[in-house]
Amino acid sequence: MTGRALVLEAALPAGGAALARHSTYRTRPLRRLELTLESLQRLTYGDKVTREREFARIRRVHRHINGTDEQGRVYDGLDDASRTWIAVTLFDAMVTMERLGGRPLTPAQEAQLYDEWRAIMLSFGMADSAVPRDVAECRSYVDSMVVDVLEDNPEVRHLLGALYADLPLPPWLSWCPAPLWKAVCSLAESVMGSVLRADLPAAYAGRLGLPARRRDRALSWLLHRTARWCLAGLPVRWRFLPLAAAAIGGRPVVPRQARRRGAMPAPRVGDARPVRVRRFFDDVLDQTGDGYLTREDLQAMVRSVCWPLDLTEGAEQRVYDAFDAWWAQLTALDTDGDGRVSREEFVAGATAGPAAEAPSGLLSAMAAVFDAADTDHSGCLDLAEYRRVFGPKLHPDDLARGFREIDRDGDGQITKTEFLDALGQFFTVRADAEAATRLFGRS
Repeated sequence: MTGRALVLEAALPAGGAALARHSTYRTRPLRRLELTLESLQRLTYGDKVTREREFARIRRVHRHINGTDEQGRVYDGLDDASRTWIAVTLFDAMVTMERLGGRPLTPAQEAQLYDEWRAIMLSFGMADSAVPRDVAECRSYVDSMVVDVLEDNPEVRHLLGALYADLPLPPWLSWCPAPLWKAVCSLAESVMGSVLRADLPAAYAGRLGLPARRRDRALSWLLHRTARWCLAGLPVRWRFLPLAAAAIGGRPVVPRQARRRGAMPAPRVGDARPVRVRRFFDDVLDQTGDGYLTREDLQAMVRSVCWPLDLTEGAEQRVYDAFDAWWAQLTALDTDGDGRVSREEFVAGATAGPAAEAPSGLLSAMAAVFDAADTDHSGCLDLAEYRRVFGPKLHPDDLARGFREIDRDGDGQITKTEFLDALGQFFTVRADAEAATRLFGRS
């Protein structure tokens, strides 16, 4: 039901622009989904301290999501009206999932669920007057939003099917041949497009010109019922999401580490910098996946880096400021003056000449990241600190090997000099040096 919720969130006026400019859902849809579900589980199953830390984390992230869309309409990640709608779509998704799975909530259960969810919304800092008071008022609110407020936009259309056609191959499926994965994605696009037509509110689907057909409703029924039947026979640890299963089982609500290993690129002969820098642009910098680098891409990088850290607003702002300074430097690479840096412009600028240097703005930005990750202020990163920022989802063996390659003196810690030297090698060493290719372990 996350597909339904995402479409309804993107349909907010100016919501599509906010999603396109600030979200990584196009380039990292599975990772984005994983982080969203982890956050939702911490809010739902965490204790008071865990919940308050998660609220603070979300507020810090959304403080930097603001701007105007192509029509001049303002969007703000901390706007009560937008936050209320997004939270209500999650409640709506939970209720709808139970109904489509053939196990609808009773009126009393739905009312209880909403009361509990409303308490979470208020704890998040939303104004009491902005949040529907009870489940009946919530239903009326959803109906009025669907009929009077939600609109069509390119992001909505992308979420209605095209998103699934270009899903990146997960590392744990690296064995899958590219033609087979392409066929799987093509099937997913067709199935999810049909299911979403059936699952969206009828009034909104009609306004999009996508009324549910008989085959859409049949496919939705089959998918949701089959999922419920399959899950019903599984043990708790497999039936529920990881953090939810941990909470139900009385274990700490801690995210799991990755257990699958990704593939390292094969060593290259000759000047490896252009290929390496191009991969860095595609895999790291271009967070929105449009082939261009903008300030919003760098801000998305900061959100990704700072998300696992419990930083103060001041500490997090220093990282944002460092990346803004890097963006000011990067604008010099914008040779066509369109306000953004293309892949070709970045690669040309980063590899110009036989003795190209690592961009000083990048080094300063990553020095700020290093300082943020150095939670004990020792001036060094141990493996645990390194893992929190640079490898929360990498296989431990891969992460440890990357750590050892950067730790030149083998003392079990990475100094800022060692870290920045490895980063510099990424841009200056012509061959595939170990510290350069294994900077962050396998990815």
